[in-house]
Amino acid sequence: MPVNLTAYDKEHVDYEDPNFRLKIWTLHHPSQPSAQYGLWHYHEEVELIAVLQGTLSIETPHLSYHLQAGHVVLLGSNELHRSHKHGRDDLLYIVCHVDMAAFIDPSLLPYLAAFTGRSANLTQFNETLRKYPASIEVIYQLIHQMLLDMTIQQRGYELSINVSLKKLMYTLIQIDDAHIIKPMDPQLAEKLRPALVYIEQQLEIPFQIADISSKLNYNSSYFAKLFKKGMGMTFTSYVQMRRMKRAEQLLLTEAWSVTEISGKVGFTSPAQFYQLFKRHFGCSPRQFVEKRTLPKF
Repeated sequence: MPVNLTAYDKEHVDYEDPNFRLKIWTLHHPSQPSAQYGLWHYHEEVELIAVLQGTLSIETPHLSYHLQAGHVVLLGSNELHRSHKHGRDDLLYIVCHVDMAAFIDPSLLPYLAAFTGRSANLTQFNETLRKYPASIEVIYQLIHQMLLDMTIQQRGYELSINVSLKKLMYTLIQIDDAHIIKPMDPQLAEKLRPALVYIEQQLEIPFQIADISSKLNYNSSYFAKLFKKGMGMTFTSYVQMRRMKRAEQLLLTEAWSVTEISGKVGFTSPAQFYQLFKRHFGCSPRQFVEKRTLPKF
């Protein structure tokens, strides 16, 4: 049966805490039969699903996954998919959306391109997981633990979730028989490391790729290809990502105006900063601060 891809939507994920880019919750579908699939959709975030009760089908343009209690599925960044409830039994499952780039620190940069979906399709791991039921159980429990941590939010819950995500990534690497995850070549990482240090040191001022390539004695065109090969994104995209990360830190820790902060992260035009910030976070800088600082009841 041909797959109709005409109706789809790029989903925007709203985080409870925009500074902690993970959203996890449970979905419940009551005891009633359903013959309809949900709409096709996709999002930048990696998605993890763990079924607690009932039967759930997840369909991508190329494969279908029929999940029962205890099963998990992994959907890579921008993977087009839709879901379907089977049978009359209650369906209860956990959904987790995570911006992997926000959880990969500099020590893990060799894995950035792979786990953010820029050099690997993480959805391919579902076939591998079928051969490793013990690893399915590990991932299932990790998703449970992240839900518990995010729900209770005891002191230090962010660290616990970070640990769970790192263990999940390690579990996937351990069963990666097909070499889906290809870490950056160590020699390439060594070449790029000075550039990454320079970027962090110079975020407050405007600079171009030619400024860095000349300091490292590279041709600009060659360095641009080298950077994209290693990082899985263009030099400009990476610098914008780092400027936005610095901007969110300043918005929440300093009493500066948006215009002042735009200058502190290398923008000569506050309007350009505003547009990029809204595209990156889905809200204005002022709304970002209000969401983060309003008291919770």
